[in-house]
Amino acid sequence: HGRLQEPAMALAQAPPPWLALSLDEARSAHVPHHARPVQETRARPPASFARGEPRFVSETKLITFHSSAGRLGAAREVFDGMGHRDLLAWSAMIGAYATRGIFHEVLALAVSMIGEGVLPDRFLITRILQACAYAEDQRLGSVLHSMAIRRGFMGRVKDVPVGNSVLVMYVKCGELGRARAVFDKMRRRDLGTWNSMIFGCCRSCQWEEARRLLDEMRREGTEPGVVTWNTLISSYARSGDLDVAVDLLGQMEECGVEPDVVTWTSLVSGFVHSDRGDEALQCFIRMRVAGVEPNGMTIACAISACASLKLLRQGSQLHCHAIKIGTVNNVLSGNSLVDMYAKCGEIVAAYRIFNEIPEKDIFSWNSMVAGYAQAGYCGKAYELFCKMESYGIQRNVITWNTMISGYIRNGDDERAFELFQTMESYGVKKDTASWNILIAGSVHNGYFDRALRIFRQMQSVLIKPDYITILSIIPAFANLVAAWKVREIHACIFHHNLEMDGKIANALINAYSKSGDLAGACAVFDRHSSRNTISWNCIIVAHLLHGSPTKVVDYFFKMKQQGVLPDHTTLTAVIRAYGMEGMVSEGREIFLNMDKDYNVTPDLDHYAAMVDLLGRSGRLQEAYAIIDEMPLAPNLTLWESLLTSARMHGNVRLALLAATEMSMIEPNDPRIQVVVSSLQDLAGQSFDVPKVTVHSKERMLGGVESCSTEIRNMVYLFSTGDKVASEHEAAELKLMMIEMGPSMLSAGNGTLEVEEEKEELAGIHCEKLAIIVGIFNSPHFRSIRIIKTARMCNHCHTFAKLVSEKYGRQILIKDPKYLHKFENGNCSCEDYW
Repeated sequence: HGRLQEPAMALAQAPPPWLALSLDEARSAHVPHHARPVQETRARPPASFARGEPRFVSETKLITFHSSAGRLGAAREVFDGMGHRDLLAWSAMIGAYATRGIFHEVLALAVSMIGEGVLPDRFLITRILQACAYAEDQRLGSVLHSMAIRRGFMGRVKDVPVGNSVLVMYVKCGELGRARAVFDKMRRRDLGTWNSMIFGCCRSCQWEEARRLLDEMRREGTEPGVVTWNTLISSYARSGDLDVAVDLLGQMEECGVEPDVVTWTSLVSGFVHSDRGDEALQCFIRMRVAGVEPNGMTIACAISACASLKLLRQGSQLHCHAIKIGTVNNVLSGNSLVDMYAKCGEIVAAYRIFNEIPEKDIFSWNSMVAGYAQAGYCGKAYELFCKMESYGIQRNVITWNTMISGYIRNGDDERAFELFQTMESYGVKKDTASWNILIAGSVHNGYFDRALRIFRQMQSVLIKPDYITILSIIPAFANLVAAWKVREIHACIFHHNLEMDGKIANALINAYSKSGDLAGACAVFDRHSSRNTISWNCIIVAHLLHGSPTKVVDYFFKMKQQGVLPDHTTLTAVIRAYGMEGMVSEGREIFLNMDKDYNVTPDLDHYAAMVDLLGRSGRLQEAYAIIDEMPLAPNLTLWESLLTSARMHGNVRLALLAATEMSMIEPNDPRIQVVVSSLQDLAGQSFDVPKVTVHSKERMLGGVESCSTEIRNMVYLFSTGDKVASEHEAAELKLMMIEMGPSMLSAGNGTLEVEEEKEELAGIHCEKLAIIVGIFNSPHFRSIRIIKTARMCNHCHTFAKLVSEKYGRQILIKDPKYLHKFENGNCSCEDYW
């Protein structure tokens, strides 16, 4: 390689003393410990000593001899003791470090070599550039790139390895632009060149460019190999774009390239991390059918899929396979097994696996702590939590979050908040997930206002909420009396630029709708750029809730025009909308053809919608025939739909039949008992309907009806029979009742009033109290918003209509089944509820 040759040195000139020592003598010499041979082997010196080669040549061979035998320290002693080091000596020493992945030593030697005036050849510069790539040392890599150009190592066809090394160095250092410049100037590109550039694009999330390069390499005659395909598939799988990854797998097979274990493992792992466990297992089965043997990583991912789906039998089978291939004691497989058994409720088996893991890591401990916490054994979980540090395992934020989650999930809020407050005193900083756990736990336990306080405190300490934070807190305020809180959360979403997240946009549409703000829901939907089926369902259900069936049908057709396929929820809403419009034939056509047109099999929700559709139009016998002839067992919702229809059309026989069936499904529901009792009184003995035994009147009326309303950002609770707060309001209510007397007498004409007690028995109904207080204590431009625990009676419904007309106020009342929007004397339910 053009190295300078020194004059031959006389063999009589003694080498360094330790070179002539035996192994036993070397132990007592001054050779450093790391330079001594590890094994008790006596090595024969190279034959070059006997041939009388130049000393530095013999020493170079000795470096190679020691490094090949694994004695890197001895090789370095020889190298450091050389009086003259040529390119071959530097190459031997650098190669020894590079082979073992000790890249910082490679780079240090390279700098020393150049400093001593020895320049690398094209073979050595390739190795040093590879070390720069692994160490991400762009500064030295750029110097070597410049040197390669000056020395003519990059201009010829045979210099592809050097060009590839420069390319990989820039890619690993994150300089994709410079890598692309090198790529474009290369006269010849081999498979490694294309693989490196595609890897760089995938690493920088430039997915389209990576796909374009794949097409370009094939046009230029270079067929992608298994590494090329694996690079693309694994990158797409890690990014969560699994549909593209599966499509690439198909192209890979079409090209005649057999997917290997890396390919399949990438897909299985991607599906697991995207919470698509069923598809992960399907992918694993395809791999086994293809004859590819799984490795430890594949088995661990498949077990994780079983854990997410709580498939104990399949997880146990994979456990057996892990034993068969010898990976069961691998910490990765062990951790997955602990998680799987714990989530499947087999906490004893999980603990046995945990104890069998020879070298437990933090994930092992966290999995076991989480298993105990999820099973409700917070004491056991805390016991492990306290033991961790005595075993040399430092608890991390996930460990603390797991314990906090376990306590709050099991109702011990005080202990959860205590751990939350003390975790930073142990050197563990709270993260977003720590706050999310408290918010979600508070919402789950019904402490909505506390969740909002935690949410505000989180922002005050400059912790940025993520989409999980928002999705945890929004459902708590998706009601009529929390509209201003929904707007507050929306402002936070907008401030942190989270509105573009599809799940958050959908949750906002739902929250605005349920809080009575249909315009707000429509505004979010209109700005939603990536609408999916759920997005369309949210806005369709919102208009259905607000009594706008025409809009429901309009959105349904727009949805289909934009190529979004309707699903179960869409079709249920559309059938109900047609029922509200009185368009029986259109709704029936959707129902009869949904399997053929939309690949949706009718279920109980669709049958209930059809009963509602026919019942609204007075076709009660057809509605009953639907229930009688359906292939599924009718549920409470179906009979309730028939009861509503029969009640509205004054059919006592069908109403009593439906109520009787409801009482058989829910025998302990006092409201159903009241309905049955009232209908039996109305029916007398004239109808052949089985008599149902009902509980005593006192037991049936044990619950007090209540409602809540929001006035000037304060929520007030009213119960049936309460007194009005002020004399003025009491007098006004009495006057209103007198004025509306004639109109109230016609309330419920033609219907069966069966559900609530008369006011002379139970007292004034709570929604009337809430309405009158709202009229005199809230601004005229604000709507009156009320949430009620029971269905509105006919009298209260008529009262709300008349008040809305007399005072020009919008009144929103949400009962368990309907949202009533009263305006100008009309209700959005069109008096059918």
